[in-house]
Amino acid sequence: MHWLEAVIFGIIQGATEFLPVSSSGHLAIAHRLGLSDLPESLEMTFDVLLHGASLIAIVIAFWPDILDAIKRGPRFWTLLAVGLVPTGLVGLMIRGVVEDFAKVILLIGIAYIYTTVLLATSQYLSRRREAAQGMIDDPASLRFRHAAIVGAMQITTLFPGVSRSGTTVAAGLFAGMTPRLAVSFSFLTGLPLIAAVTVKDGVRGGYGALLEAVGFAPLALSFVVCFVVSYVCIIALKLIVAKRLLHWFAAYCGGLAVLCITLGILGL
Repeated sequence: MHWLEAVIFGIIQGATEFLPVSSSGHLAIAHRLGLSDLPESLEMTFDVLLHGASLIAIVIAFWPDILDAIKRGPRFWTLLAVGLVPTGLVGLMIRGVVEDFAKVILLIGIAYIYTTVLLATSQYLSRRREAAQGMIDDPASLRFRHAAIVGAMQITTLFPGVSRSGTTVAAGLFAGMTPRLAVSFSFLTGLPLIAAVTVKDGVRGGYGALLEAVGFAPLALSFVVCFVVSYVCIIALKLIVAKRLLHWFAAYCGGLAVLCITLGILGL
């Protein structure tokens, strides 16, 4: 992997992990378009490594929220578990399916259609609920049904083209949360999942093979770039959701859907 490739992939992961456009979808597209010379068997491991950089950015950016969640005790922890455990269990069962899915750009395009519809409809419903003053802003007011909506919808984010941040924030908005609480709950439920996947690949020994194939310096550069871009984009996402700008990204994902489906039909 060349230095420029390392920087490009660090930027792609850092920006698209938190902007509601699916980092896994962008990374899969980049690999399919030949922007990396990595062996196909190491592509997923490299992507997971970059998620580790995003994980550190989440911890730093949401440290006050993490401390608050710890202080809230077992009831809130249970709600977080409801929001994340289903995805973790399903992810363990269908990892191979997800890896195969990432190799078919036509399927990624279909997933982007789902993301487009989700972002657009959640924004519309959130505005209507806000006008009716029926939104939840206090974590203490969250109930099982709110966490269950997030947990159920987060399962779909296992597939490239479905944005994790976009889907879980949209799920929070669907459930009646304010934009601020939806973003916070989204990242609190995503944090353990990203950590588990990152550690799991390390335990499996995947990082050793990646290090041997790529070398330490390019991997370190990509990791650092990803961390910096991730942190900036977390701040950007908070502003985007607060200012009700998700429809911008719905349009962007719609364009990506058209691109992916076209490439898939052409066999590229």
